[in-house]
Amino acid sequence: MTSIQALLGIAVVSTGLFTGLLMTVVFFFERALKDLSGPEFALVMQRFLKITRTHPLNYAMVLISGLTPVPVLVMMRENAGSPSFVLSAIGLLAFWCGSILPSTFIAQPLYGVFMSWELDALPQDWREARERYFHVNVVRGLGSAVAFVCFVIAAMIVPL
Repeated sequence: MTSIQALLGIAVVSTGLFTGLLMTVVFFFERALKDLSGPEFALVMQRFLKITRTHPLNYAMVLISGLTPVPVLVMMRENAGSPSFVLSAIGLLAFWCGSILPSTFIAQPLYGVFMSWELDALPQDWREARERYFHVNVVRGLGSAVAFVCFVIAAMIVPL
């Protein structure tokens, strides 16, 4: 196994775990959240975010998925037009543009809003904030899923 294959394998595992967690949130957790009243939604989100927002596993998956493809691309720079290089580059861009940037500039500020809510005095636009959270999760999930597929295919076809 070459170092390129090993690094792509690490990217596949990390991005696969990250994508799986995001898809669980999108397909299961959000369904439960839609039926909650405002105070119930705020309470659940505050408890959820208190645990997950700064969990080391979350940071590890994001950093590994977002940075591991960089040395792959550097090592494959001699074959910049190869399918493995192109797929790795697309996967890296998909993860950054579809997952990391929306998380940083949309989701994290929204999490701060959720954490600041008083359970007995929610703002009138709490439903709109909830919908923004649902929409950004779809974007992040798609970006992560595209990255995962690209990394899997790149790992399968990388020359030995």
